[in-house]
Amino acid sequence: MQYRKLVEAPEASPSAAPQLSLTDQIYERARREIIEAKWRPGRILLEPELAAAYGVSKTPVREALRLLVQEDWVVNLPRRGYLVRPLRLDDIGEVFGLRSMIEPTLIAEIARMSGPSAAEILAARVSDQRGAEGDLHASLDAASSFHLAAAQLANNRRAEGMLERLLAEVRRLHYLMPNVEAHINSQAEITAHERILNAVRAGDADKAAGLMREHLNEVARTMVNGFAQVPTD
Repeated sequence: MQYRKLVEAPEASPSAAPQLSLTDQIYERARREIIEAKWRPGRILLEPELAAAYGVSKTPVREALRLLVQEDWVVNLPRRGYLVRPLRLDDIGEVFGLRSMIEPTLIAEIARMSGPSAAEILAARVSDQRGAEGDLHASLDAASSFHLAAAQLANNRRAEGMLERLLAEVRRLHYLMPNVEAHINSQAEITAHERILNAVRAGDADKAAGLMREHLNEVARTMVNGFAQVPTD
């Protein structure tokens, strides 16, 4: 069948999770390709071209694109197609402004309430990041996991959902701006996470929050400085 081109189905097992619908598979793939800059800002996406590329009919592609419109990854241009949302300098300020509202509070809560087990989970994320040196994809995975861990440890699903979206925006910036790639692999980035981890270990909520805020401000400055070199063609 033509639809087998998109995803090879794994062997069924009693404990296997339900398979994603075809629309969801296309949505996940297209979203990933936008985030990883295969589809760059300003690119027009056409339903027939995507259907041919993914080996499916236009109907699930159309449904997936509607989901991407709802999440503001693309903009619907009636009778023309779908535009990959252009980047604005303000996007960086908005993303990091929201993160600065959420993450210091979460990490303070973890430092105050969660004990040694939470610190060990964060330590594992730092270790993963240190081991990913030179691998952008793995480094971004590890860094994102560190930041998401606070929401997960706090059992705050709404905060986790918001952070997942904000971190995806930051991930896209790294793929679009090669000049900031070194930051995610830098010792400064890892040291910032280690200092936050040490404050959590010490149960110092105020220090953990302050270090998280300082870290986010530094990353935001790096992104702003690199923004002028983002290719938009």
